[in-house]
Amino acid sequence: MITICICFQAERGIFDFISYARLFRKLKQKNLNNGFQGKITLFILIPVLREQKIVEDTILKFCKIEHPNFVIKITMLTSAREQGGVGSRDEMTTEDVIVRSLNSGRLSVFKDRVLVFQDPLLNGNMATQLNYAINEIGKIATPNTFYLVYNADSIISETTFDRLSELLGRHADKEFAFQQPCAFVKDMHPSANRFTNAMSLYQSWYCLGHESRLLRNYDCRSEKWWGKKNGKLGVVVGHGSGMTLNINCSNGGYPSDLLTEDLTFGFILSTKNIPILSLPALEIADVPTRFSVFIKQKSVWFWNFLGYSSCYRKMRRQGCPRLKLLSLLMQGVGAGAYWFFDTFFILTPFFLSIILKSYFGIAIAVISFVAFYIIPQYFLLKKLPEVLENQGFAHVAENVRDVSFARLLPTLCLIILTNSVGAWIATCKSFNYFLTGKLPTKYKTGD
Repeated sequence: MITICICFQAERGIFDFISYARLFRKLKQKNLNNGFQGKITLFILIPVLREQKIVEDTILKFCKIEHPNFVIKITMLTSAREQGGVGSRDEMTTEDVIVRSLNSGRLSVFKDRVLVFQDPLLNGNMATQLNYAINEIGKIATPNTFYLVYNADSIISETTFDRLSELLGRHADKEFAFQQPCAFVKDMHPSANRFTNAMSLYQSWYCLGHESRLLRNYDCRSEKWWGKKNGKLGVVVGHGSGMTLNINCSNGGYPSDLLTEDLTFGFILSTKNIPILSLPALEIADVPTRFSVFIKQKSVWFWNFLGYSSCYRKMRRQGCPRLKLLSLLMQGVGAGAYWFFDTFFILTPFFLSIILKSYFGIAIAVISFVAFYIIPQYFLLKKLPEVLENQGFAHVAENVRDVSFARLLPTLCLIILTNSVGAWIATCKSFNYFLTGKLPTKYKTGD
């Protein structure tokens, strides 16, 4: 049992380390292939809900980005849900703040670049916001028009559009989806609290190491067989993802009947062998700043894996081959199972060695934890600033470089050791969902 647990730790530690090292080499490449010729319209979709305090700054940072190959339209997706939560008639919704600023505020100079679509559903979620806006955009744009999705806290640079131009040039006249990696270091700073810095490092390690590995595997097969076959489970994590309007609409849009809409939509695209390519440009985002919010966020994210069974049944009804669906379902459930047992893989060797009174076993348990969890994240912290500078985030790179690994280490260990807690909570809540068919209201997507 101890050997099995350490092997699982090694699989994550070694291969994720190799994965982000490979990704960093690609991100630091400066010689771009020729991008496509011409200029096309590109929509950036930003779902917002109760973001009155930051929405102006969010729009401004995206409006300041320009690129010779793209006419960039900033598309804000608001929700009628806010109207039901407004405490008084004088309180402004997020859409009210946007409209006022577009008419006579800081956003007025960018009025021609900003669109606003309000999801009319009072019980809607992020998926319904995205689907409604995409349907509306489809009335004014061609089906092969590309869009990207970001959160209100996302930060990107011109590198994103350079790399997207390169993808479009390399795959001219083809439709595909894409996903860019994210470094969750927006709030990482020497003066930030230790939890924020530790969480920023851990979440960046997961995305740049583990998720980028899954994405690369699917990307390589997409490039090789381009829509004919793949066999791997594709990754679409919402923010930092994009595709054509046609790919979205022809595959039923984001699943709005599930708690999460991103990885589950990646499952649906995988059943159709839709090419999902890696966009080698970093997105910057923030992380929870409190332990309780971290646990809640993880419990919501775990619903992606619980939702794979619903996607399996949906695509089976559409006639997708059973063996193909079973293969994808096993990959998805397997990834979820690894997350569910991650804490056990770490603690089991340690406690079994104590019970067996084996000092050698205790030493091996500690060494494996340090080797496969701590050391990879230490090197990530040291290597990431150079990559951030190369991607156009010099100010963020400086903050990350000044963060002390020794100070955040105790909190980082706590985060690693409790990584599975959110999965356990989601699993407990799922029992009621499978019995009643009702999703937990407290965890509605978009809250």
